[in-house]
Amino acid sequence: MLDEILNREISSETPVEISLSEIQKISQTLAKIRISYDDEIHKNEIKVYEELAESLFEVRLSKYLEDNYKGKGFDEFVFNILDKIKELYISLLSGNLIFNDGKILCKVMKDTIIESIELKKGDLIFLDLQKALALWTAEYITPCKIVS
Repeated sequence: MLDEILNREISSETPVEISLSEIQKISQTLAKIRISYDDEIHKNEIKVYEELAESLFEVRLSKYLEDNYKGKGFDEFVFNILDKIKELYISLLSGNLIFNDGKILCKVMKDTIIESIELKKGDLIFLDLQKALALWTAEYITPCKIVS
């Protein structure tokens, strides 16, 4: 199960493609164990699988950070989010964002309501970094850069 995926990942220089169906099968099996058993042996078994999942995440993350390899398969979205975090971080620290009083200027990309304010596509709003990152990830806004 997870140990096999981790072994494949460790033995490859680039991230291996892990299908959603493979993860779903493992997840369903482990969910049944969680629901069906409440003894120490099964609790320890689940703990081992949690540690394997953490190791898999760390190996894939290290490949992303060290070699800029992107994950393939079920977790590709994680690396897309990491790309946005990285871009926001670099843009902020390199002075490429309009930043004032702890907030950055953002352009609204989809009609939405933010902080009880109805916003239309094209509107501008100052948002704190955490909210801007979340809304940018969800593709509701985009940070305004000084130089594109």
